[in-house]
Amino acid sequence: MSGESLPLRRENCRKLHRQHTVWRWTFSTVLAALFMIFVCFVWFSWARIGNDSMAPTLKKGDLVLVDRIYKYCYEIERTDMVAYRRPGTGELLIKRVVATGGETVSGQNGSLWIDEKYRLNEDEYGPVNTADFDAVTVPKGYVFVLSDDRQYLEDSREEDIGCVALDDIVGVMHVRISPSFQIYQ
Repeated sequence: MSGESLPLRRENCRKLHRQHTVWRWTFSTVLAALFMIFVCFVWFSWARIGNDSMAPTLKKGDLVLVDRIYKYCYEIERTDMVAYRRPGTGELLIKRVVATGGETVSGQNGSLWIDEKYRLNEDEYGPVNTADFDAVTVPKGYVFVLSDDRQYLEDSREEDIGCVALDDIVGVMHVRISPSFQIYQ
């Protein structure tokens, strides 16, 4: 080995190292960007609350994230807040699930009753006073949804909405972004 070839070799190694570093950073940046696009446009969707029907939990103008993949990984259960499109207008609505397929739900004396024997405790959603409504048996593959503020009727009590098919649910709302960040279980 001659004395001149060693510095030349070192310089070639440094150039190669710089090229590899650039490629690694480029690859990492592209991968991170693709992941963010997936999260922001495929996994989650943004929604702005249009009225106070879910008050006090959600208020008009709140910005929320709707998890569109949740319904494929987990069963939708009572107390989940689901997003679905209103039949006819396509307006995105977010309501709380109070009964699932196979259950019978009714409003009696200001309370919700499941299968006429189980009184649903809704104290954590604020002061809820449910107007009386006849018993509705929820078909399999559907859910019965209600607004937290029961004076709003944009829910399953309305004839044009009725029970919401699981296939029509856009996703489940677990995160409020603004005005203050909050995660709902």
